[in-house]
Amino acid sequence: MSADETNNDKQEVKESQHELSFLLDTSHPLLKMFREACPGTYKHSQTLSAMVEGVSLDLGLDVVFMKVACMYHDVGKMYNASFFTENILDNEDPHENLDPWMSYQIISTHVAHTTNILLNDGNFSDDLIKVMSQHHGNGVISYFYNKALKYSTKTSVTRDEDDFRYYCSRPQSVEAAVLMIVDHLEATSRSLFQAGKLDLTQVIDMTINNLLDDGQLDEVTMKLGDLKRIKLAMAKELEGTFQKRVDYDEVKKKEKKDTENKEE
Repeated sequence: MSADETNNDKQEVKESQHELSFLLDTSHPLLKMFREACPGTYKHSQTLSAMVEGVSLDLGLDVVFMKVACMYHDVGKMYNASFFTENILDNEDPHENLDPWMSYQIISTHVAHTTNILLNDGNFSDDLIKVMSQHHGNGVISYFYNKALKYSTKTSVTRDEDDFRYYCSRPQSVEAAVLMIVDHLEATSRSLFQAGKLDLTQVIDMTINNLLDDGQLDEVTMKLGDLKRIKLAMAKELEGTFQKRVDYDEVKKKEKKDTENKEE
């Protein structure tokens, strides 16, 4: 390849990234609609978009492409925003009195809704939409499956684990795999952090191993070194995202107490 061809390729990449950058502008109509309809999901997507940057750089992925994928991957939740945990206010659970099967249907369709919204928008490439449509693969929505197991003891209806899987393709590219891993890690880390049980290494290993065991990454060509890089990059990002704030009042009290003790 000649120097001119190499420069042309680099220029095309820059132009491609420039074309996508406007989708990250918070004034973009779809993002404004997304933020107003489901602020909790929007915040989750913002967090993902920030977290994925380091991973993308370490793996040599298109950073802007990945940030856009993270920002819009859950936009379909706008249709039923109040049924998703991150948007539920005042601890009122809309799923409490619903059949687990109905809850599963509501939650799982957000991927199809996302795809339809992005296709109708017209600003998203097929590659971008494909990556976003695979971020849950055909994974099980375990919360509602486990709830269904308890529910079945009260009724004659029995459900199999496969009845609670997403009807989507598993990741078929490194980009889709990274989006899946980062999405799972952010959600798992947030819930464990809120419960005061956060151990970054365990969370990262558990999350990735669960995806591997369920076959969600079987269709992705990825080196073991890539997984290692993802783990290291995610450890740095999660550490920064969930680091505990220093209670400066407590620090001052301790310093004052130490000083008084020395004077005595």
